[in-house]
Amino acid sequence: MTILRLLQENINLTRKLSDYLSLVKYKLSLAVAFSAATGYLICTSILGPDFIVLIAGIFFLTAGSAALNQYTEREQDALMPRTMERPVAAKKIPLKSAFVALILLLLSGSFLLFLNGLIPLVLGFLGVILYNLLYTSLKKVTVLAIIPGALVGSIPPLIGYTSAGGIVFSNKILFFSAFMFLWQIPHFWLLLIRYGKEYQEAGFRTVYDYLNEKQIKNLILFWILLSVLCLFIFSLVTSLLRKEFAIPGFILTLIFIILFCRFLIVVKGSQNLKYAFILLNSYGFGMMLILIADSIFS
Repeated sequence: MTILRLLQENINLTRKLSDYLSLVKYKLSLAVAFSAATGYLICTSILGPDFIVLIAGIFFLTAGSAALNQYTEREQDALMPRTMERPVAAKKIPLKSAFVALILLLLSGSFLLFLNGLIPLVLGFLGVILYNLLYTSLKKVTVLAIIPGALVGSIPPLIGYTSAGGIVFSNKILFFSAFMFLWQIPHFWLLLIRYGKEYQEAGFRTVYDYLNEKQIKNLILFWILLSVLCLFIFSLVTSLLRKEFAIPGFILTLIFIILFCRFLIVVKGSQNLKYAFILLNSYGFGMMLILIADSIFS
């Protein structure tokens, strides 16, 4: 009986740990921490204690922000099949426990960012406010809510760059932040194609109110091409990347556009939307590596 009890306790502990990891969206939080690390490495390749503080601070703050979002949107999450199993919506974690967890995460993340300076802390606060106040509240009112939602993705690189002692008006970090902002928009729209009806039933305003699926796909492709053109012109004007890194970046972008167009427009099927989403994320990761390499070897 003792062995069975221990096994049951381990199973319960594993489930509880899984619920809390889901509450803080640990994969997303790690991805955001990596974008902040990229901003840091764009500024300097010398890793100091402030780098570890940055990673921990960004992870905790993002995790707290994600938990706060699930806490405040628990009723809407419970209405959508995609989100109804989230731990707060499904009542796997008590409201009081979720609230305590998000407060501790937000406070600890804020404290760690403050150790790297006032500007990283202010930028961190700005990200939390944009996501949990503006974006969350505007989703029920206007399709333009994606703008403050996308701006959230442009802030972590700035936090990383300023944590390393840089200023926010440097060409390279502005390019990377603009890249992260522009690339958030297609993320929203791709999710919308897959789950748009659920969002509408939950009371959110979406572009589905105005466009059909084919028009949304065309809009995504137009946005991607326009974004690439704008960023390409910016990089040429500012001589952003050295030739040995600009060429791989150009080739990577060209391959991305061809494959993305194939998955999104040419080949039909819901599975290809998943591939397009993965490709979009992979391209962003590849561009981060190129920017890091250009900084390290410059």
